[in-house]
Amino acid sequence: AALARLVAEEATAALASGGRFALGLSGGSLVELLARELPAALREAPGADPSRWLVAFCDERLVPHEHPDS
Repeated sequence: AALARLVAEEATAALASGGRFALGLSGGSLVELLARELPAALREAPGADPSRWLVAFCDERLVPHEHPDS
């Protein structure tokens, strides 16, 4: 719940300052955790308006394209 609250707080601050909010998700358990906990955190932070977010999926691994982990 702490991570979801932090995301909502950071989004609120970024959007309130006229900026943008971008969130990069690397997959794994992080996506599941935020999917479960972020809706409640957003209800408590109406300024976090997710319709104004840029959400991107990313992969932190750095391997050649041909590598099995790619």
